Amino acid sequence: MKVLFDHQSFSGAKFGGVARYFYDLMHNLKYHQGVQVSLSLLFSNNEYLKNADVKKPMPFGYFLGPGLTNTLFSHINRANSAFQITRHNYDIFHPTYFNDYFKTFLGKTPYVITHHDAIPEKFGDKYASLDGFTKDYKQRVLDNAARIIAVSENTKNDLLEIFNIAPEKIDVVHHSTHFATYKPDDDFDIATPERYLLYVGNRDNYKNFDVFLRAIAPILKKQPDLHLMCAGNGKFTDIEQKLFYELGIHKQVLHQEIQNDDVLYRIYQKATAFVYPSLYEGFGIPILEAFACGCPVVLSNTSCFPEVAQNAALYFDPKNRENITHEVERLLDNAELKLELVKKGYERLKDFSPGNTARKTLDTYKKVLGK
Repeated sequence: MKVLFDHQSFSGAKFGGVARYFYDLMHNLKYHQGVQVSLSLLFSNNEYLKNADVKKPMPFGYFLGPGLTNTLFSHINRANSAFQITRHNYDIFHPTYFNDYFKTFLGKTPYVITHHDAIPEKFGDKYASLDGFTKDYKQRVLDNAARIIAVSENTKNDLLEIFNIAPEKIDVVHHSTHFATYKPDDDFDIATPERYLLYVGNRDNYKNFDVFLRAIAPILKKQPDLHLMCAGNGKFTDIEQKLFYELGIHKQVLHQEIQNDDVLYRIYQKATAFVYPSLYEGFGIPILEAFACGCPVVLSNTSCFPEVAQNAALYFDPKNRENITHEVERLLDNAELKLELVKKGYERLKDFSPGNTARKTLDTYKKVLGK
């Protein structure tokens, strides 16, 4: 079987959950499922592809600034993808995002699309357009797909609620994490505070960072040796730093860039707890990353979180500051509870291997081809 993936999630993304998902999927399909995988990508600074033999794109400098340069190379990559699609040297096409430029070139070859979340549809009216595609646009892409992969039962339910799709057209294939088998360099370490709560990723919109910050500020003030480490998504803005000062916790809130997987792994591994206060996620890969690194997890009780973590985490109402404070404090004050959650996290992680994701995705491809 030959499967062609396109450039969309890799052109301008150095990191990110969607790019990581597709990289891991391609690698495991190729090396563990015997699938012939192709990626139509010429230029990218994506970290996951730097040492990959699935595809080694050419890196580029930001000579026009990040925005314009990414746009330029995205157009070049799209033209290359269109050319590769017209060759029809594959059985199934799997676009890595929702732009339907490919429909002109695809002909009768079937495509499968992965739907990661319904965040734009659920929060677009509050935070403006979050991905640039209208509901009607996505409906057309979903309608024309041979099958749809939803990354959780929660995402499948959102698809059925928001879009007009037959349930039997959707396969649920959970995300996974390569951290399940990842081993960082034994000699590599990173300087961190002795005790810190870990927050990973974006800090805006539905991520609920401001509410979370106000909820844990009293804990930080009572425990001056405790810190909050925010990993990834760029340095703090002036507005964020102003809030840190207003809350009296500016000396305890730190930012850490994620240069590579070794850094991210060690940050999880050394954290007192990982806290995930988001109002909504389609899956929540950081939960699995924390499990794999032996880090206790405290998270929102909304969307897919209970489906993914089950009994391996503590839960709070993300809109209730007092409840967030209570659950975080409960974990901090109970060493036995932390050990219990770490043990349950390792156990829960067994259900989310990259091999399982690749095998179930291959099952979807086989349904399309009637195999």
